[in-house]
Amino acid sequence: MKKSTLFIFCVSALVCLGNPLGELLRQASETHPALVAERAVVEQTLRRHEELAEYLDPSLYGAVGGATRIRDVPGAPLGYDTVDSANALEAQGGIRIPVEAGAVVSVGGVFRRWFEPDAPYDSLYQHCLGVNLQVPLWQDRGFALYGHRRAAALASCSGAIHRLQQVEQQVRRQVEAAYIRFCAAEADCLVWGDATERFRRLYQEASQLASLKAIPEYQVQTALRELQGGLADGEAARQARENAALALGQALGLRESREVKTCTSEELLQAALSLPVQEESGEIPAALERRGSYLAIQDDQRVAEAEAALEEEYRKDQVTLQAGVTWQGDSSGGPMGSYREVTDHHWGGEVLLVWSRPLDYTGPEAAVARMVARRQELSARLEVQAVEIAGEIRGAQLRVSGARRRLSLVCEGVQAARKTLEAEQERFRLGESTSAIVLDAQKELNNILLRQNATAAELLLAYAELQYALGYPREAPLL
Repeated sequence: MKKSTLFIFCVSALVCLGNPLGELLRQASETHPALVAERAVVEQTLRRHEELAEYLDPSLYGAVGGATRIRDVPGAPLGYDTVDSANALEAQGGIRIPVEAGAVVSVGGVFRRWFEPDAPYDSLYQHCLGVNLQVPLWQDRGFALYGHRRAAALASCSGAIHRLQQVEQQVRRQVEAAYIRFCAAEADCLVWGDATERFRRLYQEASQLASLKAIPEYQVQTALRELQGGLADGEAARQARENAALALGQALGLRESREVKTCTSEELLQAALSLPVQEESGEIPAALERRGSYLAIQDDQRVAEAEAALEEEYRKDQVTLQAGVTWQGDSSGGPMGSYREVTDHHWGGEVLLVWSRPLDYTGPEAAVARMVARRQELSARLEVQAVEIAGEIRGAQLRVSGARRRLSLVCEGVQAARKTLEAEQERFRLGESTSAIVLDAQKELNNILLRQNATAAELLLAYAELQYALGYPREAPLL
């Protein structure tokens, strides 16, 4: 089975947004119900693989019966299901031990009492002990089927592990996206808080200047209007933050909201600006080998190949060599004797070459044709998955590069808006400007700070999507 990484939540390379995201990913990896369910599926497939080893478990057999005028019937395996002697009461038993190397060892014994023994015996008892070795010369269908079933179960187990990896990647993607959106909503709340505080200070300054008859009264009302609007927008931002906290809890598999430490606009910006530049050469083949969804389809192909080989096995010949050694004792005086009443030797042996071939082709041929169609289906699905992953990688790369460029432009705009606001505030204090102009400068700064938060979050989300599309390479840091 191809080795697969079960725990993809590496938390040793946290940058910028810090440890809270690592803690969230650890919590999700341990308690998320979707991951718990997939781990249970993996456990089931592992147990199924172990169940098939029962083929190698020893088995006991026993039989008691009698017969008159018996006729030997060819085809009875090892003679355990027939009475071996005519006009006799017989009891037999033993143990059959399959050996994983490809042989079967049988140890057994039989006790026999004749109803009408030949002259000169009035009564005759016999017991025989033997060891039989069955070795496939060409192939043994039982061991071959056992091997194919184990191969199918092993591939199925590998598929379950890769589907667990797929769900882990999806959960990480959801948690990172929800965390980034929560941080952006938290940063927006702080931006609106700062904006409201600026509106309040302007309203207070305007009120003082109006009381001194330095500015007309309507400028006070303009500042009050913007203050009330800012308070309303701040309340909407807090509601958006609550919704983001609820979404974060759901991404973690919780029924309630989940909040983390306050994230400022500066922290969000620094996290976005510090993201490494992703190399674009040769990433798609490596990404395919890391994506659980792609690897799971490959495992489905291996399952289909094993099942096809299983069906082919039913149409093949089987040649087996059987060799046995026996010890036989007879007694005419009681059941416990070990004399040579019937034969001249205690020891005996046998060698038997057995060939068999099934004549039923209809079922196996239909099953093989079905498996061929199944493999064709999986090959097509694998290519579809490869096309989707390649598209995800390229689309995420374009979004990352576009968001980087926009963020650089927005950062320059923030600096210009800050300088404009500072100049207008100074002019207002000197009586050279109006409150409306200052309010416009404040709103422009507030809007571009919100745009900066949105663009930084967009870049972080695009980068997180790129890491998901690439299958989370080990060197990729968590956001």
